[in-house]
Amino acid sequence: MKKRIRQFLTPDIPFARDDAHRMLPVMIACLVGFAALLLAAAICLNHALSRQSRDVSGVLQVEIPARASTGTLDKTVALLRRTTGVEEVVVLRDADMEALLKPWLGDQFAVKGLPVPTLIDVQTATENGSSVVDRAALTTSLQQIDPTIRLTAQGPWISQFAAALSLLQALILLVAVLLLICVIGMIVLVARTNLKLHFKAVSLLHMFGATDDYILTQFQWNSARLAGRGAIAGVGLAALLFLIAVLFTHRMDSPVIPEISFNAVHAATFLLLPLLTALVALVATRLTVQAMLRHMH
Repeated sequence: MKKRIRQFLTPDIPFARDDAHRMLPVMIACLVGFAALLLAAAICLNHALSRQSRDVSGVLQVEIPARASTGTLDKTVALLRRTTGVEEVVVLRDADMEALLKPWLGDQFAVKGLPVPTLIDVQTATENGSSVVDRAALTTSLQQIDPTIRLTAQGPWISQFAAALSLLQALILLVAVLLLICVIGMIVLVARTNLKLHFKAVSLLHMFGATDDYILTQFQWNSARLAGRGAIAGVGLAALLFLIAVLFTHRMDSPVIPEISFNAVHAATFLLLPLLTALVALVATRLTVQAMLRHMH
């Protein structure tokens, strides 16, 4: 163990003279940091999709026009509460409508005096993510009260929204994976270049009895150290930027900009990505240098 630590801290091959010793951590920091931000964004999209699907699951909305006759609201609410599968009926009053529209129309907006339809949110039981209520039969019953009453479900638009978010999430993950593949390619290229640059040092080590495994250890620990250092810097900066975005969205309180939250999955991603980068560098360098050393014998 002490020998491994000494090889890690003070390698016999003069890697510190290489340009890669300075440039590789910077390049890996940029690539891995950007990949970390993309992965964090993908996690946020997945969380938003799950939350949105959960919020609208089994929700129906009844719209009663402002010109409807007196008593239509009471009859509609009574019918809804008698319907099998309906769990909760909530009438959105003027104050509720103002709360929904003020972020868009300003704090001075008032519903009073405007021909705004009455909205009723209906929470129903669900089965396999769909409402158990017979929408066609309920629509017929509602139109017997007033033909202008409309019944809508949140399912169709949330399905389209989910499809769009899933596509965006797949694209983000694809770009993140491509960036990480570029990191691997860069590590392999640097390993090959380092072995060619230090060919004389490697030959001398062979002459003094050093084994291929000893030389491999020198190269792979140097690569892992550089990659890990760059990944820690890049992911640390990415985590800082992400936390700033979280605080910004919490302070904005905007209906347009969604609120971003930091959760355990984000923390695990930021913590594990540098370790994964160093491990990949360790393995990729070993395989690359090992193949080249075989051709040298």
